[in-house]
Amino acid sequence: MTAKRFLGLDGLRGVCALTVLLYHCKNFFYSGYTLPHGFLAVDVFFVLSGFVIALVYEEKLGAGNHTLQFLSNRARRLLPTYWLGAILNVAVFLGIAVSGILFAGDSWWMIWLFVPLSTFFMVPDFITPDGTLYPGMEGVTWSLFVEWIAYLAYASGAFRFKTSTLLTVAIFGWALMAVAGYYTGEGWGTGGSRSTLFTIGMLRCIPAFATGVVIYRIHQHPFFQRLPVVHPGILFAAWVAISALPASGPTPTLDAVVVIVCCPVLIMLLIRSDHKAPAICRRLGDMSYPLYVAHPGIILLAHYTSIFGHRFDAPHPLDGLLVVGLCIAFAWMIMKTVARISTFRSIRDLLWNLSAGGIQRQTMARPG
Repeated sequence: MTAKRFLGLDGLRGVCALTVLLYHCKNFFYSGYTLPHGFLAVDVFFVLSGFVIALVYEEKLGAGNHTLQFLSNRARRLLPTYWLGAILNVAVFLGIAVSGILFAGDSWWMIWLFVPLSTFFMVPDFITPDGTLYPGMEGVTWSLFVEWIAYLAYASGAFRFKTSTLLTVAIFGWALMAVAGYYTGEGWGTGGSRSTLFTIGMLRCIPAFATGVVIYRIHQHPFFQRLPVVHPGILFAAWVAISALPASGPTPTLDAVVVIVCCPVLIMLLIRSDHKAPAICRRLGDMSYPLYVAHPGIILLAHYTSIFGHRFDAPHPLDGLLVVGLCIAFAWMIMKTVARISTFRSIRDLLWNLSAGGIQRQTMARPG
């Protein structure tokens, strides 16, 4: 049986991708971050991922589907989009590295071999001297990497955990993350660096992913029927308002409240109000992942080259609109390209199955 698609959650995913994009458009629309807390959308993605993975795969894994089959399905679903985005971003990286604007200390083999290959395979970069974890896709690939670790842990046996166990993982993990946010003084705005990937990065992902699975486990409980029905548009606007909360520096308390309280409540309300979700939410969901993986290169071009005419001395809103428009355009092209690839693969598989069935029927009908 095909798993239900929650349009409200699709819409939230698309809105979160836009808030990440606008967060990275620093100094375009005005001095500083356009959406100072837009980076917390990554934590929303982690919760959504846990919910969707459990929705689609929990029964299949429980019925005996192998872990490798699960990972293969995720790879076929995610990697074509990621690789198309990586091609764009690596091309920008190579152009800027060759020009000497950035990465001047990297040797030729790092620029032309290691960075492209490590980007395509999501291998964390602990080698290049510039200190960046993913030079080709800064601010994006780290979250995808830790999410794959969550996939592996879930499919390898965590899907069998009791709901209470997963809830304990979520509470304990988020408590550690909150303490770490205070201790480092960075709040939840870290995790994508060489020193924090396997500590803060994992603490941001694993508890949130477990929370998503818990929400899936209880989303048909009568408790959900007691939640108010709120139009998804209002909930999307609430997330944008949260992302726009001002910050002159790290805000560990606010970050913890947003992630631990607001994110799960927002997702549960969207599940409860899914019948109110407009059809455009499907398109927002389809565009979210391509937009997430496509935008870093365009942002890099805008910040460090004169192609857009952008300078750090003053905001340039028109340049910002151009950058946002280009990011959406490239995301749309990636989405359409992947759809064509998927269509071709489906036709190929259909023809193969038909031909295999024909051969089998002929073999069965052949005498002797």
